[in-house]
Amino acid sequence: MAWQGRGVAILVAVAAIGGMAMMNPGPVQGQASIPSMPAPKAPPGIETNFIPSVTVAQRYDSNVFFVPGVNFEDYVTTVSPQLRMEHKRQLVEATASGGVTAEAYVKNPGLNYVAVNGAVDLNLDGAMSELVRGLGLKILDTYYYTPQLSSFAAPTGGGGQIPPSFVQGIQAQRANASTNAGTVAGSYAVSPLLSFTSTYIDQRMRFGTPTSTPTGVTQASFIDTTFQTIKSGPVFKVSSIDTLTLFHQYQKATFEQQGSNGGFSTQGAIAGWTSEVTPTLTASMTGGVTVFSGTNDLQYLGSASLLWKEQDTDLTLSYTRMIAPSFYIAGVPLLSQVVTAGATHRVTESFSLSLNGNYAINESIPDSSLLKFESYSVTPSVEYRVNRVMTATLSYTHSMFNQTFSSQESSFDRNVVMLRIFAEWK
Repeated sequence: MAWQGRGVAILVAVAAIGGMAMMNPGPVQGQASIPSMPAPKAPPGIETNFIPSVTVAQRYDSNVFFVPGVNFEDYVTTVSPQLRMEHKRQLVEATASGGVTAEAYVKNPGLNYVAVNGAVDLNLDGAMSELVRGLGLKILDTYYYTPQLSSFAAPTGGGGQIPPSFVQGIQAQRANASTNAGTVAGSYAVSPLLSFTSTYIDQRMRFGTPTSTPTGVTQASFIDTTFQTIKSGPVFKVSSIDTLTLFHQYQKATFEQQGSNGGFSTQGAIAGWTSEVTPTLTASMTGGVTVFSGTNDLQYLGSASLLWKEQDTDLTLSYTRMIAPSFYIAGVPLLSQVVTAGATHRVTESFSLSLNGNYAINESIPDSSLLKFESYSVTPSVEYRVNRVMTATLSYTHSMFNQTFSSQESSFDRNVVMLRIFAEWK
């Protein structure tokens, strides 16, 4: 089970943070009398809210099989009801959500499916601070089952969240897949200027029966993949607008395919900086190195992002260079580089225009000629808020995907026009 594999790392993360906290008990006053203290009274305004929502979308899809070829177009109807529960109390804040996504295909009814998703998000900072002042703990777990994996993070309509390491611009063929991502993040604030954090992330993807491909198209292989990350280190608040981080990072990937196992592990150091340059501009960047165990192959990691928000316009630009596992065609480590950009302009309070783009290149390491994925996606869209409940979005997405395996190259494009209606009852 997924949580069995996470148990030891969760205990290590919590124990490490807790140990640092116990070594500095000075800020806690009257700690010995805590067990005899009466339970705190819930302040006014605490409540539990259930928020239902539904997405209904109709799209034209030029390539519903995600393979090279022609005449793979179809018209697809999507219906996705979701339910979110938000619970806020003095010591615990919790959000739980779940739902289903059903899709029906006009020309290829054999592709019809029902997917499920769920998520739990716990903020236990208040409860942990009652034990040791400055101690924090957050737990997040998401699950998603679908035969249609996303290449980038933007969904085609419906609910669910694919783990970040599995949406690096790789468009896999259709196959029944379940993904599960769990995160445990502990923190301890020594002072307003210094804190320590430790985060454990477990991301898993498991594959079932592949969907039949058209005649003449080879069915690619899928690899059950587990990717774990432990990141720990200090966080410095050097000024009112600047934050510095210094983390040690350990990552381990495990591949399982037809009874055989493989994988890789890395460890290194990453430094980061975040600054609110102006009230409308936020910038961040990271840089570091990681070394592969066994081979001592060294790779540089990094990221950079800009976020500009003003009254009517939002602009985002980001770049990441990271190590990610390949769950498709061959189980190998990938040097993954992704660039994303987005712009949103609110013409009126109810009407807005958006343009989003993604570019990714993933290459196997140390031998980049073995496996390579390169892709891009561009999406202009128009959004209109009909009323306080309903929002309508019309979008067009053009994507291009190219993959090379052992010098054999293939490519395909995909065009999607979608009308999406989203309603949420808060």
